[in-house]
Amino acid sequence: MTETALQSDTSWRPDLRAPIVMALAGLLILQILLAFGLSAGRGQALAPSAADTPLFGFMPEQVQGLRIESGDGAEAVTLVRRNDAWVIADLADLPVQGVKVDQFLNDLVALKRPLPVATSEEARKRFRVSDDGFERRLVVEGEQGPIASLLVGDSPGFRRVFARTPEDPGVYDMRLAASDISARRDDWIEMGLLRLEGEQIVRVAADDWTLTKGEDGLWALADTDKSPDQEAVAALILRLANLGYRGVFGVEDDPAYNQAAPELVLDIGLADGGTRSYRISKVKDSEDYVLKDSARPWYFKLSALDLGELLDTDAAGLVAAEEAAAETAEKTAETSAPSETPDATAKPVEPSVSADEMASPEDTPGPAPGGERGP
Repeated sequence: MTETALQSDTSWRPDLRAPIVMALAGLLILQILLAFGLSAGRGQALAPSAADTPLFGFMPEQVQGLRIESGDGAEAVTLVRRNDAWVIADLADLPVQGVKVDQFLNDLVALKRPLPVATSEEARKRFRVSDDGFERRLVVEGEQGPIASLLVGDSPGFRRVFARTPEDPGVYDMRLAASDISARRDDWIEMGLLRLEGEQIVRVAADDWTLTKGEDGLWALADTDKSPDQEAVAALILRLANLGYRGVFGVEDDPAYNQAAPELVLDIGLADGGTRSYRISKVKDSEDYVLKDSARPWYFKLSALDLGELLDTDAAGLVAAEEAAAETAEKTAETSAPSETPDATAKPVEPSVSADEMASPEDTPGPAPGGERGP
């Protein structure tokens, strides 16, 4: 009985050697091998262990340079660390906003590698992060050369960009603002290079006027006995002390800058003996102005709004403002003073008359005949 049951349990074994079964088993093994091969070919981009790890392995103090370039090659900026300051190396070491650079480095170091949103070549092109089609490319330099790179593409939302490292096929949604990865030099430069302490300015001279500050703190206009309007001069000095600009054209002169025919030349004297000399001209076929400081290599880009009243200031205007102020004050004093001229429209006051004086002679009884008074 037991031998018969054992024979019936193993009777299916010859079926395993049937051609159709062997073919199906071989196909299954091939599918398993193919799936394993595809998974290995994708690298570790989709591996859970790679998620939420730091994207970069450097520290901010290790960074000695940053280069950012646009995808079309039209703009590029190279920031270099000089001791404890940051400068634009290819623009005569123009100082940049160190606080902004430091914050950007901290943001880079804090980036985590999330799960990728895509890994295909088609997706890399669609999100503008392919090797030959990107919005911006960032290269981080250490003492010995590049230590990190990042390809930045489109922005899916506020302070977010699609990005990837060149060696990683995965496309990531990164917590970065596109504006923080600007390839424009003017977005990085220090904007206070022309600022002065207003109290330090003691002399300002143009072609046709010169202002000097006396020991009493009042300003005088040279070659005239008339005093300038102190409020107008104060506004002028405030403008000079806080003179702003929109960017830097470069370090080489250009005929289009019209520096040979300036709109204004200003010589500024400081209390400590220092001087500044500004040559301001208008760019040909443009609304921009160029300011060249004789002591600096850069040609600054300004607007008419930056220059303000400096463009229209002249000696006559400074004196006219003072005279107009004096005339206004005089008129105000005359208007507020009491008038001594009688009012022509006022009616004369009549003297008061008693009731007896108002009675007519006929109504008053005279003496009676014979000297007697009437009753």
